[in-house]
Amino acid sequence: MKKMLIIVTTALLSCAASAQTRVQTVALEKGWNAVWLEVQPEFASPGDVFGDAPVDIVAGYVKPVSEAQFAKSTAVNVQSLSGWNVWYAPHRADAPLSRLRQLRGDMGYLVHALAPATVTVRGTVSGAAFCWTPNRFNLAGFTVAAQGAPTFRQFFQGSPAHNHNKVYRLAEGVWRQVLNPDAEAMRPGEAFWVFCAGGSDWQGPLAVAANASAGLMLVGALPGEVTFKNASPHPLGVTLALVTEDGNAALPLAAVIKAVLPDTAGVTDVPIDFPDGAWSQDFPALEAGGGLKLPFALRIKEAAQGGSTGLLKVTTDLGTETWVPVRAVN
Repeated sequence: MKKMLIIVTTALLSCAASAQTRVQTVALEKGWNAVWLEVQPEFASPGDVFGDAPVDIVAGYVKPVSEAQFAKSTAVNVQSLSGWNVWYAPHRADAPLSRLRQLRGDMGYLVHALAPATVTVRGTVSGAAFCWTPNRFNLAGFTVAAQGAPTFRQFFQGSPAHNHNKVYRLAEGVWRQVLNPDAEAMRPGEAFWVFCAGGSDWQGPLAVAANASAGLMLVGALPGEVTFKNASPHPLGVTLALVTEDGNAALPLAAVIKAVLPDTAGVTDVPIDFPDGAWSQDFPALEAGGGLKLPFALRIKEAAQGGSTGLLKVTTDLGTETWVPVRAVN
């Protein structure tokens, strides 16, 4: 048993070394931008991420804020950012005062650009859930489609803690309240302030969970599973895809269904192979409050020896996206 644990641990370390990656595109306007970093950058210093862009200041949020911040001073003022760590570009006189050394994925940042720019950030997907601080404004962001993203009301409607208009988004250097959440759509890579009234584990209209905290874990012939639950008050169409671009592996996966044996009335597992390479599969619409459990198995005869990784993308017809890392040990 001890030898097996050592082998599995070694394979998991190999998986971590070649973790699931994707590329995030960040569109910057001139002036201040509220950016939600969806990936953990391969090279994580602010200079590595934004050094080729006309960016001179990056500020990272480190402390909770009160509602008074928006009532009294809605404009971004880096000199008053006592709850932030700040990076200044090397050409600035205040560069030696920089305290922000590394950027982290699944976090929000204020980014000041001297001119409009587009930045591509390659990094790993953590699969971690957003952790809400209750009864506070949280700097949050979520992966949504570039076209057809949900409105703030559509995204938060199923959550009593967030179904309100206590949301602020940055526009022309000023935090402006979203007064009509039914009309304003969310944007990918955008960070915004949203109040969390009480405790919450809300991650969006479609709750996606895998059998491991870091995503879908498959060890040999042992199956894993991904569950989907519609937490919105309306039906949701769901599409699941295996993404192979950006260096992700084309893992040989199968869905495991239950079949009744006609002679014995017993039940057995039957693997239904997904296609080789990238694939996409639509599922029947989930009714409000409905769920779906999808067991996965690794086709071990076709899988590479040792550890390998992949990336599943879950989209809804509401315009939300969820990325699920896959780790397999053969």
